[in-house]
Amino acid sequence: MGDLPPRYDGTLQPEVWVQDLRFFCALRGIHDQTTVLNIAILRIDHNIPIPKDIASFDSLIHVLKNHVTHTVFRADSLEKLNKLKCERNGDMSKFIIKFLTLCSSANITNPEEKKYYLLRNLPDDIVRNLFRNRIENLDSFDEMIEIFKDVMLEHRSQIRYGSKIALKHIATGRFLSSTDIKYETGLKQQMVFCNGWQPDKQHDFWIVIPPCKKHYKPGNPITFNSVIGLKHQKTGLNLHSHSLNYGESPITKQQEVTCYGLLNDDDNWVLKRHSTTSSYDDSGYWMVGDIISLRHDRTKKSLSSHDFMINNGYQEVTCHADGHEENHKWCVEVLE
Repeated sequence: MGDLPPRYDGTLQPEVWVQDLRFFCALRGIHDQTTVLNIAILRIDHNIPIPKDIASFDSLIHVLKNHVTHTVFRADSLEKLNKLKCERNGDMSKFIIKFLTLCSSANITNPEEKKYYLLRNLPDDIVRNLFRNRIENLDSFDEMIEIFKDVMLEHRSQIRYGSKIALKHIATGRFLSSTDIKYETGLKQQMVFCNGWQPDKQHDFWIVIPPCKKHYKPGNPITFNSVIGLKHQKTGLNLHSHSLNYGESPITKQQEVTCYGLLNDDDNWVLKRHSTTSSYDDSGYWMVGDIISLRHDRTKKSLSSHDFMINNGYQEVTCHADGHEENHKWCVEVLE
């Protein structure tokens, strides 16, 4: 009898407790409902008085819900509901089950009330506003949950200030990388290159940061045509370029790309959807999988790579041309 449901003491949802007890009895071949009801009454804490004329589970549940302990239980559930938070990368199904359970425990059944609390529990105002706009004309809470799922999946694919990303060069399939090795030519700053076909957490992850002299809250999404910075996670230096007067790439003699120290104007990059013409679609937010180009803000040359290899076998990365070529295509494949 070790798996017998616990005694009812006012800290459980009455319907759920009764259901669990009836299921336990059915598993043990106890099907007579009068007997099951008597077992249930015997499993109720003595501080909760049960009238002698209880003849059904519905009336038993009604008595339990009218006892003062259930009032406290509902208040506790409402407090937990107010504190519940849907984390960006959390388990959506566990969140929804927890949310619905707390709504039931707090006796919140009206769809408008549920919508109010669900909006409160979303990760931030950006997701909240998007969700609110999409459910404006919906009455069914089941449909609202479907929209919640879609909005959260979209939210998880959204790149934001503070995101850690791995940036893949489309034409060659290699990831933008750096290490504390310095170029032997140019300004002899930290080397930037493309290396493996699978992202290496040690060297291929970059943190998306605001541009020099700008401050944005971590977690804010990034629209196209924004100016951003990229900080190399391992070394803490920023993706950097400068005019040809200061340094050429080692193989093709194009504009050098390095990692450099304190954030300055040469670390600013304009985020664009890749286009083969001078007409860009700058609508929407930057998402995982978007094909982008990164234009160096000061020199107007675009981040590029190609099959030319530096002497140590790394693929050369440069700034070159206006951003419309195949070698200017990049995309985020990994987001943390």
